[in-house]
Amino acid sequence: MSDAERIRETVRESVNRITGIPTTDINDDSSFRDDLGLDSLSALEVMVDVEYAFKIKVGEERLQAIQTVRDTITVVQEYLAAAKN
Repeated sequence: MSDAERIRETVRESVNRITGIPTTDINDDSSFRDDLGLDSLSALEVMVDVEYAFKIKVGEERLQAIQTVRDTITVVQEYLAAAKN
């Protein structure tokens, strides 16, 4: 499993834990607000869960820019790449 696939699965599982939405109904283009119906608090809970899973801390301004599952995957990849350097 590639890093992107592992991150994708972790994000889907986090959304599922917080909302109960089946992981099969969550895709990369799913908007947290429009497609998945998350309010800002639920979206923050998902991000905290993802941060914990990958042992990263995403800055406030980056958090505000995250709108979709794909955005989340991208941010996690960037933080993990930066941690390796």
